[in-house]
Amino acid sequence: MTTPAFTAWIEPQAAAAWPFLTPQHLADLSRLEAGLTQALSTTPGTPAERFLAVRRELAPLTPARTGGPAAVAAVMALAGFICGWHDLNLRDTVGPGHGRMILHHATSALRATWTKRLGAGDLVGIAATERHGGSRLTEITTRLFPDGNGWRLSGEKCWVSRLQEAAAFVVFAKDPTGRIQAVIVPADTKGVTRHPENPSGLGGWAWGTLALNDVHVPAEHILTTPGGDGEQIFRKHFTAFRPLVAAIALGTAAGVHSQVRSTLRARTATRLLPRVRDTALVTLGRTQVEIHAGLLAAVTAARLTAQHSPHADVWARSVKVHGVETAHRAVQDLAPLVGASGFRADSPISRARTDLGGLLYADGIHDALLRSVGRTLLTT
Repeated sequence: MTTPAFTAWIEPQAAAAWPFLTPQHLADLSRLEAGLTQALSTTPGTPAERFLAVRRELAPLTPARTGGPAAVAAVMALAGFICGWHDLNLRDTVGPGHGRMILHHATSALRATWTKRLGAGDLVGIAATERHGGSRLTEITTRLFPDGNGWRLSGEKCWVSRLQEAAAFVVFAKDPTGRIQAVIVPADTKGVTRHPENPSGLGGWAWGTLALNDVHVPAEHILTTPGGDGEQIFRKHFTAFRPLVAAIALGTAAGVHSQVRSTLRARTATRLLPRVRDTALVTLGRTQVEIHAGLLAAVTAARLTAQHSPHADVWARSVKVHGVETAHRAVQDLAPLVGASGFRADSPISRARTDLGGLLYADGIHDALLRSVGRTLLTT
């Protein structure tokens, strides 16, 4: 079975750009894409049902976690790029996703439980955003109150992705001292209500509001980190997560690039198109190098995080903005090269444009991320 994202985009530069990748890593990435292609072609249902089923089917195909943390981080970024090439909504199809917070900050018993569940394909959602304050944790109003044998949680979170598919959510709330805490809340817990909403783009997973009405939280469901609180957990998680978002977005742009290139080749071969205009050739060449450069940056950011580099957080914020904006701009420029077919509602190119537009806001609004990068550059 062909593996177009791996063959066309990763394999040509793997040896020079990523010499730490072993032949086994590369074989695993190719095998992952072959399995993904097969699963997508044979799995029925709504997009969300298909993607969750595909995640469960691909769980055994997760690339080998060998070669040290930096190599593993790079491989997972490249796996995300492959998933994005096929569909941006396949983000979180491989790897722990937001479940990474549980694996790093839960009790040993919960870590063991969720290692098995995530390995079998379960999803974890994140619930941080609120209507009045966006994702600014210092302004959240969701509250934790002490209970005899744990805590009580009340509040509302909006624009929660994987709303219907997640088996649990990591919810961010304030305790009575004003400290921000990260809490594991199983989706079927009494007092948890999910209200779906229809987004414009990124509709592969369910989105909506998570209402929390006097939800009981066992004490062991509070995530912890030495010397920190939920805000530190949030920041550490997104330092690792944002390079993956960039890689997935760039994979989507690469998929559109491949589709446009194939369409133009077919049209010129059949004389339907006498020749490709110079401006179109320039766009193909420019977007090709921009996508490759963005992917190099995303992989570097992922490796810096795994190496606990002091530069990792700045790189993660910068790369998320750069990768998503590069991908969005590339698809906007490539779509007109195939004419009206690139703007049909059922066109993968049209869907990629809409999905990438949504990603400009998800996982961090870009102006805020760039402002924080600039502030860091001036103060350190």
